[in-house]
Amino acid sequence: MLLWCSEPLHQVPPAVVALIGALVAASPALGTVRLKDALSTVPWSLLLFMAATMAMGIALSVSGAARWLVSRLPGGGVPPWLFLGVVIALSTAARLALQSRSARSSVLVPLVVAAAGEAGVSPVAAALAATAAAGFCHTLPASAKPVALFADLPDATPRMRRATCCASPCVLAPLTAALVWLFALGVWPLLGVPL
Repeated sequence: MLLWCSEPLHQVPPAVVALIGALVAASPALGTVRLKDALSTVPWSLLLFMAATMAMGIALSVSGAARWLVSRLPGGGVPPWLFLGVVIALSTAARLALQSRSARSSVLVPLVVAAAGEAGVSPVAAALAATAAAGFCHTLPASAKPVALFADLPDATPRMRRATCCASPCVLAPLTAALVWLFALGVWPLLGVPL
């Protein structure tokens, strides 16, 4: 934690700090877990999925594909409140297709930022709204890594059962989307994030 907080002083990238921390935690003299045991519990398929979607998000931004895709969309002259509503609805619904909140943001944010300029909306406000809405993950275990990890436990509580996870979003998804939309329109501009 100290190395992460003092990054401006030592200039060691956060990923290297995390690797050092993992090696210390798994070292025989200082560690609390053996490296072999720690690696056997890593959900490798989730990790690879997240890495692939993050690479796709970077490729969308760097290659110009995000701007190209957005330029092919019909529209223009959409009011900012409607643009943010569509972004929030798509980001909230993306939980059904992309397993990780980070992955959802990695793919959606480059597209949203590219489209924000066309709609006359601040790219920062659009990215913040997309990321906040993409955080909704109360559905199937595939909607977020923590839900997937806890759902696979043999003694998972009844709240983690698939039936409960499928029913709760019918109420929670619209409420979450409406709350993010209200904050994007009314609260964030007061905090310095204008539309």
